[in-house]
Amino acid sequence: MENHLVLYQAGHVGTYLVWLINQHKNFSQYDYQWKYTDAGNKLDLGCYGADWNYVTETFAESRSKWEAEYNECPERDLEQTRNPRNRNRTKDGIKLLPNHCCQLDDVVGTIDRRLLKNIIGQVQPKSIIVPVLSNTSLFLKHEILNRWVAWGVQQNREENDKSDWEELWFNKQFPWVKDNVWRYGDNAHTIDISKIIMDVESEYLKLCEIINEEPLSNIKELTRPIRELLKTYKN
Repeated sequence: MENHLVLYQAGHVGTYLVWLINQHKNFSQYDYQWKYTDAGNKLDLGCYGADWNYVTETFAESRSKWEAEYNECPERDLEQTRNPRNRNRTKDGIKLLPNHCCQLDDVVGTIDRRLLKNIIGQVQPKSIIVPVLSNTSLFLKHEILNRWVAWGVQQNREENDKSDWEELWFNKQFPWVKDNVWRYGDNAHTIDISKIIMDVESEYLKLCEIINEEPLSNIKELTRPIRELLKTYKN
């Protein structure tokens, strides 16, 4: 299996990017799942099968679980399972739990090198993809920030002040990742997640080149749910 690893700070819409990558022809094509706030509002879109909790199991164990589940009952309701729809898949997009980005806390410039070495050693990723917002991209900037603040309030986080997170993300975190993505490895790339969601063709073609897949003809249909979700966080 050719694995593509998505590393991202929480709130940077990496869960959705993992699901989208997995929709391509040779990938696992997992069903999507919605995540909700306590009030019942949509908060995130992703998939179960891409998750690997490296604290509780090895990467090989995490993959063998859904292989066994799929082979046991391939026709079962897939919505609440980790099963891939594409039984002939040759590629898989992977998301880490609990530390999505192999960084120490939310501090800029502090990659957990021991953890990263362990992850890469097990996954052997063909590519590492890191979602960012470029300095020139204004698409969905406030929507993405507002969604994170809403999540922070729900989790009773101390760091839920919008101005603090805006300073951290847009003036420190995203610029640092853009300039230092090479620290994750020679096969690491950044993708402007807001441009993907807003159907900027050049950014989507860049993603397809990284994962070596043909562009999907229904890409606008696949980006519509997350785009509509983020618009609810515009104000």
